[in-house]
Amino acid sequence: MEGKSSFLQGAFILTLAGIIVKIIGATYRIPLTRFIGKEGIGLYQMAYPIYNIMFVISTGGIPLAISKLVAEKVALGDGKGTQRVLRVSVLLLTITGLIFSLFLLLSAKFIAVNILSDPRAYYSLLAVAPAVFFVAVMSAFRGFFQGLQTMIPTAVSQITEQIVRVITIMALAYLLMPKGIEFAAAGATFGAATGGIASLIVLLAIYFRNKRQLNDFFRSINTVKHTESGKSIMSRLIIQAIPITIGQLVMPVMQFIDSAIVPSRLQAGGFTISQSTELYGQLTGEATTLINFPTMITVALAASLVPTISEAYAQKNLVLIKERSAIAVRLSILLCLPSFIGLCVLSTEIMTMLYKDAAAGPILAVLSASALFLGLHQTLSGVLQGLGKTAIPVKNMFIGSIFKIIVSYVFTAIPAVNVRGAALGTVVGFAVSSLLNLLTIRKIIGFKLEVGSMVVKPVIAVVIMAFVTKGFYLIAFDLLGSNSLSTLVAILVGALVYGLSLLAVGGIKEEDLLFLPKIGPKLARILKKLRLLRG
Repeated sequence: MEGKSSFLQGAFILTLAGIIVKIIGATYRIPLTRFIGKEGIGLYQMAYPIYNIMFVISTGGIPLAISKLVAEKVALGDGKGTQRVLRVSVLLLTITGLIFSLFLLLSAKFIAVNILSDPRAYYSLLAVAPAVFFVAVMSAFRGFFQGLQTMIPTAVSQITEQIVRVITIMALAYLLMPKGIEFAAAGATFGAATGGIASLIVLLAIYFRNKRQLNDFFRSINTVKHTESGKSIMSRLIIQAIPITIGQLVMPVMQFIDSAIVPSRLQAGGFTISQSTELYGQLTGEATTLINFPTMITVALAASLVPTISEAYAQKNLVLIKERSAIAVRLSILLCLPSFIGLCVLSTEIMTMLYKDAAAGPILAVLSASALFLGLHQTLSGVLQGLGKTAIPVKNMFIGSIFKIIVSYVFTAIPAVNVRGAALGTVVGFAVSSLLNLLTIRKIIGFKLEVGSMVVKPVIAVVIMAFVTKGFYLIAFDLLGSNSLSTLVAILVGALVYGLSLLAVGGIKEEDLLFLPKIGPKLARILKKLRLLRG
């Protein structure tokens, strides 16, 4: 029981840190986009898919493999082996990080001109290249601490990394803007390197500050006479990391598809390099940022879902698996469906409020559906991972990526559709992967969608919300004459109306709220006292 409590506490710490990091990461883009413009944010966004691919290839599943090996050595009483795992992993990730960092530096010009179709992206690629090395080395220490089941160092380093990164982004973008948007974008991109350095410094400080206690601990547990060789440890790390790395490559590759296809297909449709980069910036730097907000909750939901499904699966309790899967899917729909409709109905108003960019509204209107399908994909992937089918979500995401490529390639080159074709491709990609995940779960455990509680009731509530939200915006705008205030009022009223409508039609149950960590039980008690919640 103590081990389970420790695990849940660690999972909660990492989830909380992850949410804080995502909030910081999503909010800074709003002032950055306003400052360096749509074209500047397009150049900034072009570098990151390439960086993410280099980082995943150089690091990939090694931190997870490190944590597993460290936990294994501690459990076996191999204190010396635990220390050797750290030394070997730092050496391995220093080598791979250095190789791929240098590779990105040397190939930056070729990638910018021939793949990204904008030579100005060269400076952003140069700026982000050092981050591959520093983040790779830093990840060795994160894996080490997680293997010791102490999550605070990782959480602190994640938050530190993001804060330093954002400060660097805003400061260098401001200082370099007079030299041109390509240099401002490169300065912002360099934030990945300074963030990685700051995170590494934090982890090194924690490690050396506690080195004596760690050595004492390793000596106290050491009962093994012969420890595993460094060569064997390195071999095991690489073998364990390969399948995880392949899985982690899916999302960066999908982002890379956009960075490679969208600008070139826009240019094929008659847009200039500058216009293509600007439209790409509207898609990835503005609209996509807003889609990430609602899915923060489903990420946390999926993280908490894996151990609960795993526990039920280990007990061979099919009824409990179906019950927990149904609650998770229903919650995803209840949370993501209103996000989809809200972003769609107020797309132009929201883009004007945040970015002063009404032209990006139609892009968000199309992309908004991905809030629903991405949320469902994350939750259904959590169910499959809990069932031990970790490779299936990766395979299904890969199939979804093929559909995304086809749709993006065909529609983005049509001038009247332009970048909305790429947005549609993203929606189709996540919809396909979600459907395949759902069909797989149905095949494994006989899971079926409850049409009434999962579709009909949420749709009724969200239709009411849509009409009221748009109506309140128009009324508020007539009275206040301010788009920003009217949009905020409409969002607040829409959220309230959706919640009340959902309760009125019986679309949410007590068991749904109890499934949500921390806030769920408290909210259930409050609603029951107000007699708004059905059992």
